[in-house]
Amino acid sequence: MTLQEQARQQADLLQAWMSALPEWVLTTRPDRVAVVCVDLVEGFTREGPLASPRVAEIIPRIVQLLRRLLDWGVPAENVVLVQDSHPLDAKEFQAYPPHCVAGTAEAQAVAELRALPEFARFQHFQKNSIASHTSPAFQAWLAQAEFDVVIALGDVTDLCLYTLALHLVTFGMANQQDWTVVVPEECVQTWDAPDHPGDLYHALFLHQLARNGVRVVRALSVGAES
Repeated sequence: MTLQEQARQQADLLQAWMSALPEWVLTTRPDRVAVVCVDLVEGFTREGPLASPRVAEIIPRIVQLLRRLLDWGVPAENVVLVQDSHPLDAKEFQAYPPHCVAGTAEAQAVAELRALPEFARFQHFQKNSIASHTSPAFQAWLAQAEFDVVIALGDVTDLCLYTLALHLVTFGMANQQDWTVVVPEECVQTWDAPDHPGDLYHALFLHQLARNGVRVVRALSVGAES
């Protein structure tokens, strides 16, 4: 089998796996649920060199899910926003164009998140790399967190979302946390570029998360909706 044939076969397997993702009904007590949303900011959706219309499409789905979870009883304080906020001389700009500089519109949560009445009660953490766990404030929150389910949302699938979800599941394993890390596919996304086919990277990194213990589902509903 040629390399091209192997690649095509693997792509078909990924597509079949994605097509078979189930919907998951959340029946855990609402106060035992946490939501961590990474980088749903203007700089990855509408403004700046890394903004992507493809990523912007998940904004309404994430906001709708948050609304359902909050109305169901998940405390606003259990919702965590981890967001890029870079200094002008950020080392990350050696790998990516300057983006989400602290104090600019790009570093703000998208307007739809800011419009939620509970927004001020969310946990707000800033990061200076693709990895959420490099934020000392987020790490401090995580060290005392006790939940049954942690839902990871946001962008981009193969970078910030991937490192977030992988850290959540491996942190739980290392610390004997009996929690389930869930990623609803409809609430995460990555960008398209000539050297970065979005569909492939999106599916491949979700599959890798599933292989490492993350529960990847098509969509998430709460007990009252079942």
